[in-house]
Amino acid sequence: MTDRSRRPLRVDVFLAILMLASVRSVFCQAGKVVVLQNADSLVARVINGEEVRELVGNVRILQENVRISCDRAMQFIQRGRFDLIGNVVVNDDSVVLYAPRGTYLRDERRAEGFDGIRLEDPTTILTAREGRYDVDPRIAVFRQKVVIRDTTSTVTADSVTYFRNTRFSIAVGNVTVRNDQDDVTISGGRFEHAGLRQYSKMTLRPLLVQHDSSAAGGDTLLVRAMVMEAFRDTLRCLVATDSVRILRADLAAVCGLAKFFTAGDSILLRTAPVVWYQETQVTGDSMNIYLRRRAIHRVGVKGSAFAASRSDSLFPERFDQLMGESLTMDFADKKLRRIEVVDRAVSVYHAYEDSLGNGVNRTSGDRIVMDFVAGKLQDIRFFSGIEGAYYPENMVRQRETEYRLPGFEWRATRPTREQFTLSNSARTQQRTPRSRP
Repeated sequence: MTDRSRRPLRVDVFLAILMLASVRSVFCQAGKVVVLQNADSLVARVINGEEVRELVGNVRILQENVRISCDRAMQFIQRGRFDLIGNVVVNDDSVVLYAPRGTYLRDERRAEGFDGIRLEDPTTILTAREGRYDVDPRIAVFRQKVVIRDTTSTVTADSVTYFRNTRFSIAVGNVTVRNDQDDVTISGGRFEHAGLRQYSKMTLRPLLVQHDSSAAGGDTLLVRAMVMEAFRDTLRCLVATDSVRILRADLAAVCGLAKFFTAGDSILLRTAPVVWYQETQVTGDSMNIYLRRRAIHRVGVKGSAFAASRSDSLFPERFDQLMGESLTMDFADKKLRRIEVVDRAVSVYHAYEDSLGNGVNRTSGDRIVMDFVAGKLQDIRFFSGIEGAYYPENMVRQRETEYRLPGFEWRATRPTREQFTLSNSARTQQRTPRSRP
């Protein structure tokens, strides 16, 4: 090749036409023509038997609806490849990708970015170390320190795959989803989001954390489950299923399924729910926990309601008990104010005198109400159909289990804060294959 062929040439419209003519056979064979709209200079050469053009300065390239600009590009004619360097911008309809350097493959219609990329559409901004965007299937894949931000939430992950046509995305590895409106963060190993259905799912040991900075000293809600799903319809709802554990200040719970209505300040517990409040354990067929300004306000239990608590630390086998078809616990200023049991209500209460056992009172009725002051029992009232019996201490000592009501079961598996921790190294070892929607 002569020196003249290496000399930089000013590219104008006439030269662009000549370029297209020289490679028309290749582009037409592929059926996907790439148009060079502008470059300040062009140098043609042959590298390893392949014709290569170096484009320098204000480079603009067009392929159908894809517009590309950069400071400098190397065009490999036969392979249909562009190496893009400096201020790379790839525009496809409403999606724009920015990167310091990248590549564009003509036949695959694929744009790749490296060394820190940024993708923007009308509602979302994504950043990552590297990624690619396939134009025809409209699929984007991003890797390393991926961060996605929209108007209400932020997602971080090791990798993200996004299907634009269905607005479906998959995030894998060290995933966190933060919602600024509710101050809720959910982390896990895999996150799927279906934008068209307003549905999301977190799997691989998901953990929910909600901080309440308004509470004195701060109050944090922790939820652990096997699967967490979010639905956004008329009401925003988060559903946790399978081995659900909940912990918040003096409240703890386990169940098979829990529904959180963030706007309504309520938590519904289903499938063998158990709730602990301080030293009281409550069970039933179903439970609803109602909050007021994120503070516990009421717990309602329906079906086989049962409440139990150790009556005295000196007598670990003695339990005060309440049972009935439904039970309600009311709270004020984060302290238990009242317990009400209705429909076949039964109470077992241990009496003490000078730290010594003083027998057991067993009473039944249609309704039982227990009032508390500063969290301590003040009085017990019984209504309608009352029956009762008193058993003196000599009948109770060493026979405590005989005074346990039907359905009594004291569970030693109360959730602890340690159960809600999972190191990043443990989570990154969990993997699941990628799937298409």
